[in-house]
Amino acid sequence: MSAVAEGDLGALWTRRGLIRTAPDASVPGWASHAQCPTPLILGERLWRVYFSVRDPENRSRILFVDLDPLDDMRVLYQSTAPLLELGAPGLFDSAGQGASLAVRRDGAVWLYYLGMHLRRDVPYGLAIGLARSTDGAAFERVADGPILSVGPRDPYFVSLLHARPAGAGWEGWYMSATGWQARSDGPWDAEYGLRRAVSEDGVAWRGTDVTLALGEGLLPRGGGIARPWVARVNGRDWLFFSRRQSAGFRTQRDAAYRIMAGPLDPAGTPAGVPRPVRFANPPEPEDWDGFMQAYPAVLPLGEGHVMFYNGDGFGQGGFGWATCGL
Repeated sequence: MSAVAEGDLGALWTRRGLIRTAPDASVPGWASHAQCPTPLILGERLWRVYFSVRDPENRSRILFVDLDPLDDMRVLYQSTAPLLELGAPGLFDSAGQGASLAVRRDGAVWLYYLGMHLRRDVPYGLAIGLARSTDGAAFERVADGPILSVGPRDPYFVSLLHARPAGAGWEGWYMSATGWQARSDGPWDAEYGLRRAVSEDGVAWRGTDVTLALGEGLLPRGGGIARPWVARVNGRDWLFFSRRQSAGFRTQRDAAYRIMAGPLDPAGTPAGVPRPVRFANPPEPEDWDGFMQAYPAVLPLGEGHVMFYNGDGFGQGGFGWATCGL
């Protein structure tokens, strides 16, 4: 069996450093984090990256930064106000919102996002919403409710959809929680894997039985597998994500999030055991990403690729980038 068939991406990534540090004192209400970078190509020298910040009440809100990809991701503009208002009390996004995927379609920008609401038995619930914009800066929800939420296949919560056109419809992957584990210090931690989804219009989604770390065997169930992202690298589709262990991921380096990738077959099904992404210049413990690397997003640039990702503290210090083939 070849290295690729076994899930080895066969490419080294070069860490380029931080792009956006957090917080930015010039942006009102930005108290911490720049989490889950979500890029959108607007032009040859204009990439917009949506990301989530925390306000003083620890609620996630979505901002964006414009970058020049041909000038070492030089910052061109930083937005200063959340793109969406929080949902009214009782709605799925009343306690926070996070960027998941931005795509251009039918002359508009579609922003898929996670919505958070608080619960009494466990800390929170999550579901996936959709907003649209004509300029990629001012957004309106397509509906007050989520486009993908809990159901028979996903009884706990769903989050962070990545999708792309496929034939006459759409296909994608999203996070599906498998349960909650009590921590010794009181709070609960969720566990989750990934599920493939299909849609005819990009709005109404249906989860399938194609999964990763939900019981099919390629990866053991347990811990957390977060932020799926499909990209074509070296002539093949790869499913990128970040994976952590069930316990110790906040305090033990070996248990924290690491970025991984696994090959997909032409039908979009995992075709090999995912492996950790390898860096030509691996992070040292004292680096901004020395403890964890999480929430990857991969785009083509020239003859190579760019990967945006978060480092330590789940993006508490900001997000950075790495390159492959450049």
